[in-house]
Amino acid sequence: MKFPIAVLCLILGATVAHAQPADEVELRMGVFEMAANGAEKASGGWRTTGPVTERIGKPVVGVFSMRGCGYFTITVPPNTFEDDATAGWRVEVTPTRVVNHVVTFRLRWVRALDKGQGLTQASEDVEVTLRPGESRPIDSVPVPAGAATTEGRLCTTKVMSLRVVSDFPDLDPRLIGVDAWLVERLSNGKEESQLQSLRGLAHRPIAFYFDRVSDRGKRFDFFGKLVADPQQGRMDVEVEAIRAGVVPGERGYHAARWFRSTVQLKPDEIVEVALPADAGSDVLVNRTFSIRLRAKQIR
Repeated sequence: MKFPIAVLCLILGATVAHAQPADEVELRMGVFEMAANGAEKASGGWRTTGPVTERIGKPVVGVFSMRGCGYFTITVPPNTFEDDATAGWRVEVTPTRVVNHVVTFRLRWVRALDKGQGLTQASEDVEVTLRPGESRPIDSVPVPAGAATTEGRLCTTKVMSLRVVSDFPDLDPRLIGVDAWLVERLSNGKEESQLQSLRGLAHRPIAFYFDRVSDRGKRFDFFGKLVADPQQGRMDVEVEAIRAGVVPGERGYHAARWFRSTVQLKPDEIVEVALPADAGSDVLVNRTFSIRLRAKQIR
């Protein structure tokens, strides 16, 4: 019995002999659908490489068949396209190197089946480099006119596409604890600070929001996110901090400023990240802010 991919969550991995190390990125070849209103979302089917460090120089192939209202079947060679497929692809990725979680790979694909779509044959052979969280489009085709759902309803999916994604495994049980302080150094040499104790998963954004700061009738919010990367004997933390002005009675912010940095923390070490002031601005004049961080792996 066959199921539409919109109903069946399908993940085909390249290896199943052992669990994937949590710190190793993987490449995923997946299906995306675009609705009549232009919104695009992942359909839920993936062909994965597993840990890329174990697949260097080894191709991973997925065979994708589309039918009906954008329903997909994903399989591997020597299996071929479904008999009732209207379009089909053979997609191959071969990781060639990975440095600091950044993956370079050879992407080869061909749309080898096209029934009645009137499309030009398409293929590609290219080298791609992706950081975790980045993706690269492969190909897209329209859903056949007049297609219906398995329940007989009018199909509202207009376009189906393939994309290759680089990311860490979704199921990572490691919990990271972060103490974050917003520190203001006063003109008399003293300090005022706010402390937030945060928890989140490794390699996933951990949001922080400090209390609002006022200055001569103006108000400012300091917020952002942290991404922790556990390493042997240390923790690498990417910091994205935003300072934004608040307009009373209005929605949203104005005059927002972003700051990004990456810091390395040893166990029980506290590291300070200075937040630069706006040169020549009358915003928060003579007020100096920084963010201090202490991070550890809880489990």
